[in-house]
Parts: sequence; C-alpha cells; structure tokens
Amino acid sequence: MFSRLKELATKAPVLRYFDIDKPVKISVDASQKGLGAVLLQEEHPVAYASRSLTPTQQGYAQIEKEMLAIVYGCEKFHQYIYGKEVLVESDHKPLEAIVRKPLVSAPPRIQRLLMRVQRYNLKVEYKPGKEMYIADTLSRAYLEVDQTHDEFDKEIELVVHTLVTNSSLNLMKLEKI
Repeated sequence: MFSRLKELATKAPVLRYFDIDKPVKISVDASQKGLGAVLLQEEHPVAYASRSLTPTQQGYAQIEKEMLAIVYGCEKFHQYIYGKEVLVESDHKPLEAIVRKPLVSAPPRIQRLLMRVQRYNLKVEYKPGKEMYIADTLSRAYLEVDQTHDEFDKEIELVVHTLVTNSSLNLMKLEKI
C-alpha cells in the first residue's frame, strides 16, 4: 500500500515536467523541526523538497526559520530558477516587507539569509498557510537528513567575508586573523 501511494505521489499527473517557458513559483514553509518546499508551474508540482532543521536552527525565531525555508527552496531548485523571475509563497506575512527593504535594515541572521538569495530574481508574496498544504505537509513530514558541514561552512565563510570586507582593521591585522 505504501509503495503504491509513493508511486502515485511521484508520477504524472501529480508531478509535471519542467517547462522553461512557463512561470515558476516556489511555495515554502517552516515548521518547528523541518522545512518544506515545492516547485510549481501553473499550480502543478514539478519537484518536492524537505529536510529537518539542525538543533541550532530549531532555536531560530519563526521569522528566521521561514526565511531559511526560502533560502532552502531557492538553493534546492537552483537549476530551475536561476536567471528566471520567481514568485515565492510564504505564510509569514512580515517577510514580504523585509525582502523589499534595504539589507541593512534586517537583523543580522536574516541579513545573512537574504544575501544567500541575492542572486535570484525573487518576489515574495504572503499566502495563508491553509492554502499552502503541500509545503506545510512537507515541512511537517520532513526527511531526516544528516546535516553535512557544507551548509555550516558556507555560513561561516559568509560571516568571515562580511567581517573582513566591513572591517576597519589595517592590512597587517587582517593577515594575522
């Protein structure tokens, strides 16, 4: 029975082939312990993604988790969305305004997350959670993933780069660091 359900959930007409000429939408959600994202074209799913949050990420404020869900969705579906205009649906209304404001007006962790999606042409729109049942389900029925150091290393590298480029230290002190 489970195999049959899995087969039905991953074959057409549930999943569609990606069409480069059609508009792209990503619907994302963050739950207490997981992230979910679905790539959509004309309201039909093209790809699904979910993962668990690290213990550190589980301690993030909800707005930070929701922004992390946007980053996760964009990075997971990079090959589909890079160079395209993308509508991102989130059930966290404040993110609509935060992504439109200057980067410096956001809290530090959100700034770092926003920098990770700077390469994409995103428009973030609020959509009530009850209408985002796929992303919501994926965030609650996430895949247990052993988090590699890659994500952590990228974040550390970004923090170090930010400190170095915005530092008022002289060159000798920077070389020592």
